[in-house]
Amino acid sequence: MRTKLSVFCSKILEAGWLAAAVAVPLFFNIYSARTFEPDKIALLRSIVCIMILAWLVMVVEQGLQGSGNGQLSFTERFRNWLKIPLFLPTLLLVIIYIISTIFSISPSVSLWGSYQRLQGSYTALSYIVVFAMIAGNLRSREQVDRLTAIIIITSVPISLYGIIQRYGLDPLPWAGDVVQRVASNMGNAIFVASYLIMIIPLTVVRLVESITAIIKEEKSSWGHTILASVYIFALAVQLITVLFSGSRGPLLGVLGASFIMGLLIVLILRRLEPDTAPLSPKEVGLGVAFVAPLALVTGLGGGIGFLFGLGFEQLLLILGYQPDNVTLLGVGLGGILGFFGLYTYMAASQKGWRWLWVSWLGTAVLAIIFVLMLNIRGTSMDVYLDPIRSLPYVSSLSQITIADAGTGRVRVLIWDAAIELVTPHEPLGIAGDEMSGEDPFNIIRPLIGYGPESMFNAFAYVYPAELAHVEARGSSADRSHNETMDSLVITGILGFLAFYFLMFSLFYYTLLWLGWVPDLGAKRRLIILLVACGIIGAIIPYAVEGRFTFAAVGLPFGMITGVVIYLVWQGMIEQKAVDKQDEFLAYHLLLIGLLGAIVGHFIEVHFVFSIAATYTYFWIYAGLIIALSRIRNSEPVAGAEAAPAEGTEPAEPGAEPETEAGGRRARRARLRRSRRQAVVAAQGGFTGHEGWEMWLSSQGLAMAIILIILAFDFVTPQFQFDLGDTRSGSLLWMLVITWLIGFAVSLSVVAIRRDEWRSYVNWGWAALLYGVTSLGYFFIYFMAHRMQFGQRVVVGNDTEAVTAASVLTNGLVMFYIFLFLLMAIIAWALVRRLPRGLTTWRAENWWLYPPLAIAIALVIWFQNINVVRADVYLKEGERYRNNQQWNYAIALHEKARSLDSDEDFYYLMLALDYQLMAQDGRLEAPQRAEAWREGERIALEARALNPYNPDNTGNMGRYYFTMGQVFDPARFQDALSYFEKATILAPSNVVYHNLWAQTHYLLQNYEAAVDRLQTSISIDPNYSPSWLLLGDTYAAMGKVDEALKAHSEAMKLNSPGSGDGFAGFIDNFVDQRLNFYISAGRGDDLIVRLQQVAVARLDDPRVPWLIGHIYSLQGKQEEAATYYERAQALGDSSDRTMRELANSYLALNQLDKALPIYQFLLEQNPNDIEAHSGLAFIYAQQGRLDEAIQHNQLVLQQLPNDYDSLKNLAILYQQKARLPEAVEAAQQAQQAAPDAEKATWDKFISDLQSELATGS
Repeated sequence: MRTKLSVFCSKILEAGWLAAAVAVPLFFNIYSARTFEPDKIALLRSIVCIMILAWLVMVVEQGLQGSGNGQLSFTERFRNWLKIPLFLPTLLLVIIYIISTIFSISPSVSLWGSYQRLQGSYTALSYIVVFAMIAGNLRSREQVDRLTAIIIITSVPISLYGIIQRYGLDPLPWAGDVVQRVASNMGNAIFVASYLIMIIPLTVVRLVESITAIIKEEKSSWGHTILASVYIFALAVQLITVLFSGSRGPLLGVLGASFIMGLLIVLILRRLEPDTAPLSPKEVGLGVAFVAPLALVTGLGGGIGFLFGLGFEQLLLILGYQPDNVTLLGVGLGGILGFFGLYTYMAASQKGWRWLWVSWLGTAVLAIIFVLMLNIRGTSMDVYLDPIRSLPYVSSLSQITIADAGTGRVRVLIWDAAIELVTPHEPLGIAGDEMSGEDPFNIIRPLIGYGPESMFNAFAYVYPAELAHVEARGSSADRSHNETMDSLVITGILGFLAFYFLMFSLFYYTLLWLGWVPDLGAKRRLIILLVACGIIGAIIPYAVEGRFTFAAVGLPFGMITGVVIYLVWQGMIEQKAVDKQDEFLAYHLLLIGLLGAIVGHFIEVHFVFSIAATYTYFWIYAGLIIALSRIRNSEPVAGAEAAPAEGTEPAEPGAEPETEAGGRRARRARLRRSRRQAVVAAQGGFTGHEGWEMWLSSQGLAMAIILIILAFDFVTPQFQFDLGDTRSGSLLWMLVITWLIGFAVSLSVVAIRRDEWRSYVNWGWAALLYGVTSLGYFFIYFMAHRMQFGQRVVVGNDTEAVTAASVLTNGLVMFYIFLFLLMAIIAWALVRRLPRGLTTWRAENWWLYPPLAIAIALVIWFQNINVVRADVYLKEGERYRNNQQWNYAIALHEKARSLDSDEDFYYLMLALDYQLMAQDGRLEAPQRAEAWREGERIALEARALNPYNPDNTGNMGRYYFTMGQVFDPARFQDALSYFEKATILAPSNVVYHNLWAQTHYLLQNYEAAVDRLQTSISIDPNYSPSWLLLGDTYAAMGKVDEALKAHSEAMKLNSPGSGDGFAGFIDNFVDQRLNFYISAGRGDDLIVRLQQVAVARLDDPRVPWLIGHIYSLQGKQEEAATYYERAQALGDSSDRTMRELANSYLALNQLDKALPIYQFLLEQNPNDIEAHSGLAFIYAQQGRLDEAIQHNQLVLQQLPNDYDSLKNLAILYQQKARLPEAVEAAQQAQQAAPDAEKATWDKFISDLQSELATGS
């Protein structure tokens, strides 16, 4: 039974999917440590919880039964569900996720998600819930338009923010560079481009729809003109932001989506042509030949665009802006307008409709050939192609096939390692370990995978050593950068099959509903082509390379190729007659846009990985496709009785009967509605039943969601609006433009559909209604936001530190509350016109709703909001830790751990606080000892939470290693044990092997250290710290030849992955190493090795300095000075080099050369004792006795008992005949002199005293 409550709940579902579509891409949280992905996901999961609650209440109110099937058994009902498109593959995917989570190597991580991503099964199921809610509850044209409009509008501030970042006007001070590659609201350049490629197709089809209406309608509504303008603007900023992101994978996705969409749109003309005969060879030739005029018009458009771009660039220079490739963008825009303008002309003039699609195919073939030529180097075409390859935005396309360097090499190494994971191997884990024992389900891992979000832990087992040389060392991959590989790793072969079953079904059903699968033969062709081309695409890379590395790329591209071949086939053969007025509907265009977005996403996720926004939109689009098919099938046919629309169902059997007159009026009203709906259906629209007031109020409230999220994102406690400040002004303009775009879209739709709604539109009231609904709630939230975040707490103890951080977490909670209230207001706005006769609710179910609401509220609070609150406390704690305020940091991190006790990362951060506190020499010994013990306890708890994470085990080894050095040497044994375990979990992690060896070194177990280091070197021979430590170990054993060889190997290595071996050699222990070789008589051999190093480091002044230093230690000052001079010539004016050069000159008695250097040192540091002493000696030798005395006195001011200065001062005073001072200085020198020299001073003092007596 439908009730008012059930209808309200159905609208809560709509408010939920609108909020999800807006919040996930737009929201971020600068107050938390992670800021982007996990914060977006926590908000999405909370929205989904509200949707689940609404759906449960709706089901309880009205039941699951539909009309006429209330008596079906569960088995019969389930069979009917299986007939629903996408139900079976989605169900299989859900089952596989659940199974994989249960048997995961890290079940908690798989369920709730990792700290870095939060993409566990809970999140995956949340995406699917959004899909199910849309698929099952989106029923009207207004709902479709509302969702697609808000999706496009949301992309506008995100795109604008990217452009703002590009031009250095960002109102937020990000730590990374967001100018060269913009990151916008996603925090990553690739992510923002990945998101936008799912919006661009929808924007394109809406633009095509508006332009088509303008061309076809004799009395075109001004609304279409406004919409076309808005969509052109939105599309422009979207594409510009994609270009500014500089990302290859998403750019390929844009190109792939554009090709598929263009082909489907142009093929519509083929079906609309009255001549349905197969295409003739002549027509194919015409289509191919049409590429030439396309190229000509495109070139002309590009030329005109260049001129406009040049003029606009000059204008920007005059206004004081620095233009960024404006002319190149002008060329691109002009070329695009020319290209599509010619297609528009051909379509509007009804020319070439049968063969025009062939030209699109031909253009695509030429584009593919051009991109391949850009990627094939070493040919005679390089002289022409290299200038093109160097162009901005084109250069990334010329690096697609590079797989042996850079990010291409990273992907290849990860894919190869992922294949190792999904093939049979020895079980992960440590035999006999209580926490991380051997994986008991290793045998079925190829089938079920390792569990969602568990790749980070599992990948450490197969981590390729080379990967550390092409990306940051120590970062185990948590994604494959390939959706196919990811599905195999986390959910196994079963998950892989379910994923491709889903994608296969999406392609099949979308083409079916577009009318391209007209009969059984076509159905068979499509299925065969999809399967066969996918398999061929996977086999070709293996046939070429003999390995499956690129099979995960070939498979999806093969499937897409199968779709293209099928469409080409269908375009060539005879067409079936279709209803011409029914073919170019918004329905078809929107389906094409959704398919294009999914294809683009499907392409790019095989080079990058999905994020919260793209996952959300993928499932939204899948649900929208299902909903569109149901809406299309339920549309009334002209002349038929229209079915009641949602919200206008007949009264329940128990309702009050109609009177005769009332019945006649009601029948006449229903007949009028039927006729209007039939007319709308005949015109190709969706059945509508909302008025313009409801449309505008719902759109305004949806805009309010955008505005309050932007306020939370950008309005920080320190932010002040100031139009004179370009950064804050940029935010204001972004808000204004976004609001105007929403305003224009909303009122334009009213202008277009006012005849359909058959009601008078008061445009002043319409504008006011949109303004009040969108801005009213925003201003209320804005004031509350400023008040909350404007609070100031003076921190004087750890409790107040937590209170101060709580201002931020409470602001987050307030935002959630405002968003949930806004969802309820949207639902209320959509049910203001409830049908009469509905009861309010089923009172007998009252007892069920409170526990349901409480349960959902608890999930939201503990598993969503607290997850983010914990991260806010973590970030605040890190600030105090960096300031060495240990108690404040510990209090905040303890709070974070208490809020999210399932996350091991918070335990590690708290343990780090205690570890640093324990090493603080300012604290008392008992306090430091207690900090060590508490840190140890918490670190062990972290390992217990996630035992298969090798870093947790390795961190315990590091912890005990540090404890052994500064607290208790007995803990070295624990360090050895944990480092051994870490190398079992991560066999290729040479850092843990080296730490294990270093522990043996400190214990003087040199043989064991050498054995471990040789293992490390066998894994990665290009890691310099391994060779350096091996050389030090051999030196400790007295093995000079072996030490010299190892140290030489270390010094040869210098790369980001290898580390700078020479820099390691000259660390704080360099003199110990040099003295070892010099004492063994091998200093000259070391110099020979260093001279070889110098050949590879011609511009590195440290190498000649070190050679000079060795000569100096050997007493060869002339050679030392020569090399110090070389270091100085290479730009080394450091204190160390200049001082040693001056000392060498002094030893060589080259006083004139030493003098200016000592003076330079004193300019840098007036209290430099050695420089004063050197100058005192030089001045004494030059007879400048007063200056010599002065500098000796300056030395003694800092070192009153410096023997050499006292001795020199006594002699200088004697020479100056200042005998009383000479006597005093001599007596002080005697006291400071070594015992062996004290007696010699007796005679000197006696002579001075005699001379003094004689003189008196």
